[in-house]
Amino acid sequence: MLTDVELKSFNEDGYLLRPSVFTADEVDLLKSLSEEQFSRDAPSRVLEKDGHTVRGVHGSHLVDEAFSRLVRMPRVLAPAVQMLGGPVYVHQFKINAKKALRGDIWPWHQDYVFWNRRDGMTRAQAVNVAVFLDEATEVNGPLLFLPGSHRIGMLDLERHDGAEDGAEDWASNLAADLDYAINAPLLAKLTADRDIVPAKGPAGSVLLFDPLLVHGSGANMSPSDRRMILITYNRSDNILAPVANPRPEFLAGNDRAPLVALPETTSLS
Repeated sequence: MLTDVELKSFNEDGYLLRPSVFTADEVDLLKSLSEEQFSRDAPSRVLEKDGHTVRGVHGSHLVDEAFSRLVRMPRVLAPAVQMLGGPVYVHQFKINAKKALRGDIWPWHQDYVFWNRRDGMTRAQAVNVAVFLDEATEVNGPLLFLPGSHRIGMLDLERHDGAEDGAEDWASNLAADLDYAINAPLLAKLTADRDIVPAKGPAGSVLLFDPLLVHGSGANMSPSDRRMILITYNRSDNILAPVANPRPEFLAGNDRAPLVALPETTSLS
């Protein structure tokens, strides 16, 4: 569970890093299983612009037992329930690959814009819980945050391609050219009174951040991968309104039954 000091820090900044939550052996197992997922030729796998480098894979908790256990482990589930004040389910699960020298950028954005407009999520009562599979440094494309930007609320962004919100192309939501990316003039306004902060930490760390927090990441300029598991928990009573073109289950979870935490001693293997 989170301490009062941690909760205050999260509420103020919109994110919280908890170093070394998972052991080296657990991280090694998760890295090995992630590489297996990267090798699967499935619609849930997304490639970089070069057409062959894996950018990420989605919904692995639906097809792999270890990842299914991971989302129910108290180390990641309990803080989400505590922050959101009620039972939760997995709205989205993804593994970002950020391959060495080939991992591309993620433009500046807010996650909730996509969940609201693509999935009909009515309130921003969700939280991202990331597990670092590699150390995040200044040079390997770490997440970049604008601390406190979650308090602005959802930005009124137009699609960069000019299409209507109902014109669904879910693959475009996962590429380097995001539909609802934040442009330079708006970013300049947002950074006028706040600094850009990199989310750095050792492998095995857990990073929690608000879905309204403005964030992005640069290219991986290092010789090593920067892999990360991202679990989005949504409150089970946070209704998803009907949308014209629902995204597939590996992108927007259909099972909204509240998750039950596994015993503290549960192993991933």
